[in-house]
Amino acid sequence: MAYIAFPHPVAYTGSRMENPLVKDEKELQAIQYDTKTLAYKTYLETRLRAAQETRDTAHAEFKGETYIQNFNKKEKLANTVIEPRKNDNEKPFSTGTIESKFTSLLSHIDNLNLVPKVYAFDRNNTQIRELGVAFTDIHEVAAEHDGGDDGGDKEKRMARQRELLKQGTAFVQESYITKYAVRKKLKKDYKGEFKDFAGYSEKLQKVFEGCSRELLYGPNVYLGDITQFSMNDQPFIFTVETIPYSAAESLYREFENWKFVQPGMPMKQAGDGDTVGGSGQSIYNSKFRLLAIQANQVEVIKYQDPHSDEWALMINGVLMTPAGFPLSAVTPNGGYNVTKQVLYTINSQFAYGGSFVDSGGIYELSRAADNMLSLFELKTRKSIAAAYINITNKVIPAKVLNPGNISMGIAPNALQPIGVEGQGVTSSEFQIYKEILDTIERSTISNVFQGQQAKSGATATEIMEVQRQAKLNLGLIIAACTMLEQKCAYLRQYNLIGKWLAPIGKNSDGTNQYRNTSRQTSIEGAGRGERRVIPIDGEVPSPEVIRILSLQDEQRLGMPVRRIYLSAKMVQEANILWHIIVEPQEQETAAYHTLRFREQIGDAISIAGMGAQLNLEGITDEFGSVYQKDKSKFFSSGVLNAAPAPDAGKVAGNRAAGNNMSGVGQMQPVT
Repeated sequence: MAYIAFPHPVAYTGSRMENPLVKDEKELQAIQYDTKTLAYKTYLETRLRAAQETRDTAHAEFKGETYIQNFNKKEKLANTVIEPRKNDNEKPFSTGTIESKFTSLLSHIDNLNLVPKVYAFDRNNTQIRELGVAFTDIHEVAAEHDGGDDGGDKEKRMARQRELLKQGTAFVQESYITKYAVRKKLKKDYKGEFKDFAGYSEKLQKVFEGCSRELLYGPNVYLGDITQFSMNDQPFIFTVETIPYSAAESLYREFENWKFVQPGMPMKQAGDGDTVGGSGQSIYNSKFRLLAIQANQVEVIKYQDPHSDEWALMINGVLMTPAGFPLSAVTPNGGYNVTKQVLYTINSQFAYGGSFVDSGGIYELSRAADNMLSLFELKTRKSIAAAYINITNKVIPAKVLNPGNISMGIAPNALQPIGVEGQGVTSSEFQIYKEILDTIERSTISNVFQGQQAKSGATATEIMEVQRQAKLNLGLIIAACTMLEQKCAYLRQYNLIGKWLAPIGKNSDGTNQYRNTSRQTSIEGAGRGERRVIPIDGEVPSPEVIRILSLQDEQRLGMPVRRIYLSAKMVQEANILWHIIVEPQEQETAAYHTLRFREQIGDAISIAGMGAQLNLEGITDEFGSVYQKDKSKFFSSGVLNAAPAPDAGKVAGNRAAGNNMSGVGQMQPVT
């Protein structure tokens, strides 16, 4: 049987067992489509099957392999999978060099602060600073609670960056989801009863509603045209996933056609019609499947075509949405809610990219190094316990070669060694092995950059030069990782405007209630404090009112507070141009920033000695930002002689008002 290191993920068998507490009152029915819907379903299935067959054939860009073969090869290489040897005498070994460098590179990227910074511009291309600051905060808060998971988007970002480096292509989907869970309440206090248990009541309760960003499993994503590099140029895409029937029921039970969904693979029957491939499934009825699934699973296919504004949901061959259902009703901007990023561009006429783990022939070199290690071990064993030929007609037991053993009746030349393998590994052989490792190092990142000890005799200048060259080589990788986060941020921006800014309830005065955000951050001119973003209906309050409310908050909390009010309706309706930047910088809490701040202070003092005047206000602001502290706890405002900063809230408010944007966003600093 062929050895498969990373087969297609299959759910744990226990998860497919039916819960005996759940009543199944479903009656299996056969669905009947009208002529228009049947023609549309046939059209979809034909496109899906063609895209699947095109991708899963051998391509030169995949080094003559299919996508699945290439995908599995990279998985094994990145995880140092040690496959069994054909020769039983050879023990499987692996240097683990690629995985070690791969992990070190990921650690370096994870230390970068790849968070989006939003900029907003009005119709005259004039920046609305406070609006950009507000949405930057909203992005950060949404990322902290992404998908309702404990790790938020930070954990997901590690996963998608790993996928990008490992596979060379990463697909990320942005969604706005609502999660429900069954909550039970005891009818009376439980004291250990069993037979006389009073029971419980249960209800379905919302546990999360918000943005969710998910890394898609590469083999489950199909592109409409594999020769189109840009995601926006794809004629269509679709994703496939296999989930338990019970999980699908909790998500899609409200659809009218759910009652026609039957779990598992269909049974082939006579007269089913045309079939495709060797699996026997029919292409033009509810027996359509793209993947093999288990008995209690369903296959969920989601189809997107922004050019025709179409979105379709198909579960186990049953079309759940009407023909031509608009994609704009699912995604806020009417485009794909899936973005793609490649690490290395293989070909401008090919959608997939090259990866870090198999770049520069690393796969072949690592296999050669592993094979040499295995042969070295075999040759070393032969040098310690050499092979002999028995030239007598007697059976000589192997124990006669044991140390200190005394044997009788055996001639001294009865056993003759074979060849010259007893010399062990030679220096020339080891030099070849070392050259292979050096080639791998030149193709990836140096050991010095990984934090390992440099070669003996290397000077500090040589070490710094190696690190500088390594950073130059990493420039393209960091650029790709940064671009992935930027693309994800743009999808999140449209989701925030279309979904997150929607009302979540009613206030006591009858106005709409919205989600507020609050986060600890550096407040300009005040140091460490709290900034709040408050969406409301209608016009925003006047600067005087905002000033009073902010002062009240500051007196209550004992720290600087800034309020930014947004007119939710105007943000959604105004013609605002959004620009998002992701700057790859070290984490703000890193010691690097502290040292750099000290160096900047030293340089500033040196220049001040030449006659320049220090801006103590700016220095103390930077101090609070670097050390993440409220500057008022370290410095008294009486000793600061710098000119006060202009009222940013009034300036921005007046400018926005001049461009018919007065209700979009406004901030008033506290004095």
